[in-house]
Amino acid sequence: MRAPSLLINSIKKSMHSRYLGFADRRLLIRYPAAVTDIVEFLFAQVPAGRDREPDHVFLLERDGGKWALIKDGKHIGREKDEKNMANLLMGEIIYAMIDGVHSGLTLHAGAVAWKNKGIWLPGTSGAGKSSLSAWLCTQGFSYLTDELIHCPFGSLRFDAFTRPLNFKNHGLDALTALLPDTLPGNDTLAGDAVTMAQPEVFGQCRATMPELAFLLFPTFEQGADLELEPMSPAQAGLQLMGCHVNARNLPGHGFAEVVKLCRQVPACRLIYGSFQQLENRLDSFLELALDSALTTSQVNKLAGMVTAPQQALSSSEADRERKKKILPATPQQAKKKLTIGMAVYDDYDGAYFSVQAIGLYHQEVRADIEILVIDNHPQGADASALKKLECLGNYRYVPFKEKTGTAIRDRIFAEASGDFVLCMDCHVLIVPGALARLLAYFDKHPLCNDLLQGPLLNDDLRTMSTHFAQTWQGGMFGVWAYDNRA
Repeated sequence: MRAPSLLINSIKKSMHSRYLGFADRRLLIRYPAAVTDIVEFLFAQVPAGRDREPDHVFLLERDGGKWALIKDGKHIGREKDEKNMANLLMGEIIYAMIDGVHSGLTLHAGAVAWKNKGIWLPGTSGAGKSSLSAWLCTQGFSYLTDELIHCPFGSLRFDAFTRPLNFKNHGLDALTALLPDTLPGNDTLAGDAVTMAQPEVFGQCRATMPELAFLLFPTFEQGADLELEPMSPAQAGLQLMGCHVNARNLPGHGFAEVVKLCRQVPACRLIYGSFQQLENRLDSFLELALDSALTTSQVNKLAGMVTAPQQALSSSEADRERKKKILPATPQQAKKKLTIGMAVYDDYDGAYFSVQAIGLYHQEVRADIEILVIDNHPQGADASALKKLECLGNYRYVPFKEKTGTAIRDRIFAEASGDFVLCMDCHVLIVPGALARLLAYFDKHPLCNDLLQGPLLNDDLRTMSTHFAQTWQGGMFGVWAYDNRA
């Protein structure tokens, strides 16, 4: 929605103006001279988008002894003083920058640069993006943002919404080691809930458009041991989708673009409990990984050297490992026409792509389908990620460790709630339209009690197989073959 010109012209000429531009969006803030310093404090590093009319106009004004924030003529908030208004204004500006963006992926993430290479720090609120960005600045990295990035389609170069670092007041104690003894008053702005600090307090700030070279997903847990774990493209993709704030504006929620990006850039998950753990470890790792142009495989090996090697488990420790807590099964949901089930043993990547492909390529029947994953190693490293796929809807996670092997597929039929069951291996992708045709067949034959098997399309997308011929080859009894009657 474009703001009408009459709205702009109706505002008193005594008001000051600040134009903002980010990605597809153009905004205008009108404000009295009394808050000029605060507006400049907030948006000094944000480009002035004056190439076209603003999408929204924000007005700051005094109203009944308080500060009022008005957007396109509608009151949207009031605060007791200008410092708390600054926090409200920043939040509303960021939301307006996200709303309506269609030209690429817009993500909730911090970002820093090492020379001309960018590092994203994606995460939800409270993950530690701001504090890690500040620490990296003290180690010579350049600050870009602690909140919002936009990556146009078909490119790894990205825009950063460069704002002051925002720290929640209850977590400020952890930052004292990074701050100088005295701070100039014009470098910080403290409200009731949030304290903002200019990035120059910690190091250098560079308004630039670098190329993405690394994904680092941080989690700060007070007192936790340092962990730096390589992530597969599938794991990184799922995490990044959780930080994708303009997904609703894009075809397929931007899933294909997220997957494409995660296949091009190495990624790691970081857990840390203090800044001291990171010194000469995380910074050295990132510098070496980026300066040496390492392959993803080499980066993964290097990441394993950052955390101290674990000693072999004692018998008592091994017992504790065997007793590791197993995540609960997803409760039964509404009955569906079809259950698609797969048994998984430490293969999150395979399950992820199979599950997401069903949602992406079979949307016309997705509401009629229950996806059932039997986790045959529920104490393994992939269990938590498999469980989190519940967020996709119509998905059941069921742990089962009593037996292992191919016979575990029988558990799919025991747990399935659908009228019919499709059993498949994880990592298999189903051709678009095939599930719709299968459900149509069952609608036509509701009493069908047959065992149906579809043809297998090879990786070359041309060669088809229908069955195993009874032949020994490569140590296996059975070779893929094709029956012309199919």
